[in-house]
Amino acid sequence: MKRESVLFQAARKHHLNLLFPLFRANTSASYPVSRFISRPITVLSKGFAKGFFCIKKETVDKIQQFFFDKWAIEERRYHQLLSILLPGLKNGNLASVEQYLGAKRIEAYAAVPYVADRWELDDASLPQGAVVVLTCEGVLYSWETYRLERYISAAIANDRISGVVLFVNGPGGMITRVDVLEKLIRQSPKPIVAYITGVCASAHFWFVSACARRFVSSPMDEIGSCGVVYTFQSFKEYYAQMGIEIEDIYPDSADLKNRAYRDKEEKQDDTLIKENLSFYHHLFAQTIARNLGVKYDAQDPLFRGQTFFADTALAKGYVDAYGSLEDAILWV
Repeated sequence: MKRESVLFQAARKHHLNLLFPLFRANTSASYPVSRFISRPITVLSKGFAKGFFCIKKETVDKIQQFFFDKWAIEERRYHQLLSILLPGLKNGNLASVEQYLGAKRIEAYAAVPYVADRWELDDASLPQGAVVVLTCEGVLYSWETYRLERYISAAIANDRISGVVLFVNGPGGMITRVDVLEKLIRQSPKPIVAYITGVCASAHFWFVSACARRFVSSPMDEIGSCGVVYTFQSFKEYYAQMGIEIEDIYPDSADLKNRAYRDKEEKQDDTLIKENLSFYHHLFAQTIARNLGVKYDAQDPLFRGQTFFADTALAKGYVDAYGSLEDAILWV
């Protein structure tokens, strides 16, 4: 209700009546955006004014998910991403945003040990015993998690494929369906191995913990960051500067609607927000404990968000061995 009225007024102010239907679907969602991660959506009103008619619906959906989804990510990486995307949104250069979001894709191919050739996963000449290699680099978006699920499921169903290697260099990202991906990896009848080169943190660490074996490539590799984050932002002052008056009205029968956000904005009370975050963090931490075979201890730095360099992670059993991509393929 809140976003609908604000965006509708903004649309009328900037002669953007066609912008409003794009956001209508979100207004009746069971979970208000503010319950999880509140992001600076205000830049969209000006950005769409210049570039809306040239952008694909798929890209609009991705932009919405970027601002509305839940995150398990290293904070500095998120702000680096913001610094890339926000200028294009604010200035109406949505083509650059579309190009950026569309350019990053999961690479999937099949390989055989000691053979340099690569095959597409649906290639009829795919040799028996091939290993699928999936690249998981950069920030993890929810639509990439879906792709990973599909690729892994296809590999499991293909009799010519013996297993999967995840080529991982990622700081985390959106947590939507990461628990589903983790379960798929953990219950896979075929071995799924992680080859970490760079960083494996937050959401990436979540699903990689389920792999049958975890290789690292260098002592500089970083592993860990078991935690979630909420960034609270209130936009009422911004809209007031635009001449838009905001008044939220709820029926008495829906007094708990958006309660976590309202408590924070109106009372500076973040109790409910922390309760929600604690739920996600507990699920994350318990998953890590089970997959790594360690006892959950709330005081252990592993469960408090710390990252570890490869030597320390290896000594503590969070990864299994140093190796190359070829070693990971051979292990499968």
